[in-house]
Amino acid sequence: MIDLSSTLANLASNTVIALQDAAMSTAPAVSTFVEPVVEQRELTGGFWLPQASSTLAPATDFAFHAITWLSYVFFFGITFVLVYLTWRYRQRGTEVRYDAGAPVHNTPLEVGWTVIPLLLVIAIFFMGFKGFLDLSTPPKNAYEINVTAAQWSWNFKYPNGATSNNLVVPAGQPVKLVMRSNDVLHSLFIPDFRVKHDVIPGRYSYLWFQADEPTGIVPEDQMSTTATGHYLFCTEYCGTDHSNMHRKVFVLNEEDFKEWEETQARWLDEVPDEELYSIAGPKLYLRCSNCHSIDGSAGTGPSWGNQTSGSIAGLGTLWARASEGTSPIDGGTRDNGGSTLADYIGPGKLYETPEDYIRESIYNPGALLVSGYGPNMPHFKGQLNDRAIDALIGMMKKLDQFDAKGRFIGKAAN
Repeated sequence: MIDLSSTLANLASNTVIALQDAAMSTAPAVSTFVEPVVEQRELTGGFWLPQASSTLAPATDFAFHAITWLSYVFFFGITFVLVYLTWRYRQRGTEVRYDAGAPVHNTPLEVGWTVIPLLLVIAIFFMGFKGFLDLSTPPKNAYEINVTAAQWSWNFKYPNGATSNNLVVPAGQPVKLVMRSNDVLHSLFIPDFRVKHDVIPGRYSYLWFQADEPTGIVPEDQMSTTATGHYLFCTEYCGTDHSNMHRKVFVLNEEDFKEWEETQARWLDEVPDEELYSIAGPKLYLRCSNCHSIDGSAGTGPSWGNQTSGSIAGLGTLWARASEGTSPIDGGTRDNGGSTLADYIGPGKLYETPEDYIRESIYNPGALLVSGYGPNMPHFKGQLNDRAIDALIGMMKKLDQFDAKGRFIGKAAN
């Protein structure tokens, strides 16, 4: 049944893609959006654990199952003996019989129930300690990826400068994650790989794994709904949108990974200037969508749309609020007592133009705080270049050409 459903889903997906390609070939000036098919995740693995997808998983699973079965044996064994002895030596009637010659000590039995559990605990310790050493000692030839955790997102940076919101790794090669936090305590956990480590502010931590089976990859706007890949979670409660810090891990063979890495490093430079806001904007907005909505709904951060509640309700879109200076300001490292953005934007003021204000709000979010919102946003300095900022500002200016999820629904540039 699962195979039949998967086949029908793939057939439907291929048919939709073919129709979309045909439509675009006949009307190239119109951007046709097709809702992606949501794949059903087929659960694998055992009763207690998900599928084992890294070279570290078998040893971890062996230790888990060994301890679990020992627990079964001792639990049922002790329970059986307890029930039997309670029944066998129960008091019958009201007469209490005392046998002065009854045994009160059994040396072999006492040595046995002391030594055997001791040996088992020692074995478990060495099994766990060896696993700890294996998990905490990355191979010297490991491929390094820098990981930055922030409220509430992950950023993965590769040696050639490419960055991604979801983790993409080469198959058959050790991968070392060099992790740090921008704000509070986080924890990176990949269940299928059996690896987990805290990500601590002000400190670097390491985690490594090797996945040998390629999973393939899907377009970025489908990564949150696809069953392809392995789940990645933050398992340390880090604030309001902690539950949104779930991502995917995609494993590619060597050739595909190198191609993806090179393309990912230069994708922004290859987008035509006239299509920067419509192509690059939605892709970059995925990093903002955890906190900023487009449809006006309130979130951790101010909505890019015309917000329907809170201190900025009814003041227009983000671009309107910035260009007209209507956003109320309450605090920030560069606050000089002004009440609205109009006190900070203009000739001779803190920001010459609204674009300058938005640019600094991305690079230094704590400079000015919109009333009702705290300094929760991480800074993106060093992560987004000026071209990426231009794409985001362009998207903000033409927000009516995007749907509530940030997907472009306007007319493509000629």
